[in-house]
Amino acid sequence: MGAKAGRSSSNTGRKSAYVARNRRALVLATQQVLATVGPEATIDEVAAQAQVSVSTIYQHFESKDVLFSFAISSAMSEWEEWALILAGSVADPLGQLILPMRLLMRIKQTHPLYASLITNNLSSIPAQTPALASGLLSHVKELSRMGVLNIDHLELRVRNFSACMFEGISNQLINPTAKPAEADISVEIALGILGVSEAKAKKFAHAKLPRLTVIQAK
Repeated sequence: MGAKAGRSSSNTGRKSAYVARNRRALVLATQQVLATVGPEATIDEVAAQAQVSVSTIYQHFESKDVLFSFAISSAMSEWEEWALILAGSVADPLGQLILPMRLLMRIKQTHPLYASLITNNLSSIPAQTPALASGLLSHVKELSRMGVLNIDHLELRVRNFSACMFEGISNQLINPTAKPAEADISVEIALGILGVSEAKAKKFAHAKLPRLTVIQAK
């Protein structure tokens, strides 16, 4: 009885892993299509990229909109996880907030697929990144509680700060003449909205970055 139960559990585990791998492959194929075609992409183009039937896609996602939305939010979540790992090596709590901002400005260098995904789907990105916005707000609130930041109208400032950052990353992605130094200046300026002094904003926005390499989506 125990052996049968063990085999059943093992088979269930392998099936779950198989389903998860197929779902991940579909998400990656969708990201690749959206990065190339944009929001006008069709489910047939995704199926062709993933080398599966359309019916197989609908076994995992109930609609094209759900699939596209998940593909974009998944990319943003994976980028955030990577950025927060690097930020964790920074000792200063304010530096931990600022480093991911500077990394986001360099997403074309570190995550070319995600950069193309954002570039070709800019109108969809704000609606797909509530977790990023929530994380930023929580981080700013914590810094305020610690006394690192001392600002009024905190949530309003965070919304305006996010708008400035979105404009900065859009420029880095779309403008072929945009330079990394301009990205850091954008971060420096935006930090003023959060009440960071000019001296601190300049120090953290232009600090030496960790070694950056190209990260391929898997």
